[in-house]
Amino acid sequence: MAETFRSDPVDQENGTVVHVKVLNDGYAAALYVPDDAGSFPTLKQIHLAIEKAKVSYGINDKAIDKLVKEQVRGKALIFAKGDEPSDGGHARLIWNDISEDGASPQDITDLIGSGRHLQIFTKVGKGDQILSKLPPTEGSEGMNIFGKSVIVTGNDIAMPKGEGTVLSNDGLTLMAARAGIAHWDGVGVAVTEMQHIAGSVDSTTGDIMADTAVYIEQDVRSGMRVEAMGDIFIGGNIEGADVYSRSGSIWVRNGIIGHSKARILAGSNIVAGFIQDATIGAKENVEVGRYIINSAVTAGRYLLVISNEGLIRGGTAFAEKKIHVRVAGSENRTATELKVGFTPPHAQTKEKYQLRTDQRRNRMELAYIQKRLSFLKILKQRMGTLTPDKEIQYNELERKETVLLHEHKRHAQLEAELEQHEREKPDEETESESIRIQDTIYPEVALGIGDTNMLMKKERHNLLIYRAGDILSYGPLEQALRKKA
Repeated sequence: MAETFRSDPVDQENGTVVHVKVLNDGYAAALYVPDDAGSFPTLKQIHLAIEKAKVSYGINDKAIDKLVKEQVRGKALIFAKGDEPSDGGHARLIWNDISEDGASPQDITDLIGSGRHLQIFTKVGKGDQILSKLPPTEGSEGMNIFGKSVIVTGNDIAMPKGEGTVLSNDGLTLMAARAGIAHWDGVGVAVTEMQHIAGSVDSTTGDIMADTAVYIEQDVRSGMRVEAMGDIFIGGNIEGADVYSRSGSIWVRNGIIGHSKARILAGSNIVAGFIQDATIGAKENVEVGRYIINSAVTAGRYLLVISNEGLIRGGTAFAEKKIHVRVAGSENRTATELKVGFTPPHAQTKEKYQLRTDQRRNRMELAYIQKRLSFLKILKQRMGTLTPDKEIQYNELERKETVLLHEHKRHAQLEAELEQHEREKPDEETESESIRIQDTIYPEVALGIGDTNMLMKKERHNLLIYRAGDILSYGPLEQALRKKA
């Protein structure tokens, strides 16, 4: 509560003093006469002090009369109260799901505040409405003790316009500037152009190989393979299949039921409702809506499982920087491993090491593809034409060569960016590594940060686990989060 006051004597000769204290950010005021003041102020002197303090609204004359009549000293007496305004409503962002499954609009305001990727995406055509903003509203009018009208308006939110979107003239609707998949990418709403697969990927469609993003309306069935240069959006589940995005993210509206066969790899992020019996790898973050069970999950930065059950049980979970989970392990002491940290070989950074690995793989694949292409080109020159099966092979090899050349160019750009980053920030501090248990961690959960490990022996709650020298330590998570805030 803010408090200011005036302390000028009202009668210098007699040492008469009265304070006018302004309280509650200007919505209340009190009179205060010190114990050691001289003669007690008169009613006229008090009114002059109030006038000098410019208090003009909500004055209670009976309170002032009581102060003078009883000559109250050493105790503040509230004599004026304003009318506090009510808070206005904050702006809200509403995702307009126009898909055919009848999904209703969804308020995503609180979800985007976390900066997380959202497990939400929608097929749109050019001009379709993606996101609507309900503007902030004004609360009821108030009046402070200085007679000033006060109206409090709720907080506004900038419309998160991203690539492939356009704002309406009034700024309240975000629309698709092109056909594609509208999705929240952690920063804003973008529309990505894509190859569209109606239904599921199964034996009738065959494996999917794409140079762009891919949208699959339903499931990816067991035994199938989906590979794309860009993002992959899956409207149903992934079963025991291989799904690989070279440079984009993989978004699964439902979840991954791996049957111990699924391998899901992404050049950026993986976002899914749940993961079970699967091998998962993302160069950036893995964000899961419900749980991870009996899986091997690797994230280049963060692994987040903090919604709904928020459970990791069984298997292994690795992230370079942070694992944040509600519950780890189980009452049945299911063996579960959580590990963060990365020790780069030959003193290289993790990013450089990963880039070198990717470049080496790319060069090997490209050399193999170009060698086969060269043979078919010579054969075509000699024969004048190729057999139908050889022609199919030729076209497929050319497509793969284009993809690999594009990836080679992207690697060169990334290498230049890393070198520039090192030149600009040679002394940049590395981000601290931690494991965060929001609710419960059960016994038999193995924990590791870098090359330091421990086994949890007792059930504990609300922990921040961190490395302190050569040992792992832990403390209350809520306390650490409050300190950070």
